Amino acid sequence: DERAQVCDVLSDEQFTDLSMCQTYWRAFDSDMIPCSQSTFYRIAKAERMVGDRRRGRHSGSPSRRTPRVAATRPGQLWSWDVTELKGPQRQRFKLYLAIDVFSRSPVAWRIEYVETIASAVDMFAAAFTTYGPPQVLHADNGAIMRSRDLLDVLEAVHTQASFSRPRVSDDNPFSESLFKTIKYDLFCPDRFDSIDDARQWTAEFMHRYATEHRHSGLAWHTPASVFDGTAARQQQHRQAILDRRYQANPSRFRHPP
Repeated sequence: DERAQVCDVLSDEQFTDLSMCQTYWRAFDSDMIPCSQSTFYRIAKAERMVGDRRRGRHSGSPSRRTPRVAATRPGQLWSWDVTELKGPQRQRFKLYLAIDVFSRSPVAWRIEYVETIASAVDMFAAAFTTYGPPQVLHADNGAIMRSRDLLDVLEAVHTQASFSRPRVSDDNPFSESLFKTIKYDLFCPDRFDSIDDARQWTAEFMHRYATEHRHSGLAWHTPASVFDGTAARQQQHRQAILDRRYQANPSRFRHPP
């Protein structure tokens, strides 16, 4: 695969301190890449591997590839993160949240006073019991995400751990997107009166989001229906409605639905 070969070259330590042109021609002369210089640069740009790639005080290690995992059905890839919810006065609560990426359906969440490894381990142990473990669990580079205890749990159920690149804020977009949806919800309080208040509101939101929210990234199906497979029947129902409307008044349609 041409793209993979280019990424391998750009990740190779022997080229870390070289410019793009130097890297290309040295790799070309070593018969390591099959493409033109323009294609090489285009792939590097798409993978965000252009610019100053030299190691120095600004970077402790060579560039890492953008994490990419294809999810073609529920249960393959989960994403998780932790965010803050405001409590009374200066108090902050920690919302742990994991979602199934293919369906965007929440599979695990909890709210605690602090961020701890034990809470994360307990949350995933319960989720794996309920839904089974995913093939891949993606997270950012937080301490609890990379903790030995959590990695041991993943290894025991044969789940691969995937991590965002250091100092890259958009490598975990699905979790970040749901956090934004939560905080911008019309009914989300600016501050919760207590941790129990936060837990109750979040439980109601998660149910409403999973079962009622028509998601633009899911062809306007709900996360729960994609997760449990009922979206296919719902799509057939929608198509039947469109067919009846087309038969009743075809002039309203530019093309058959």
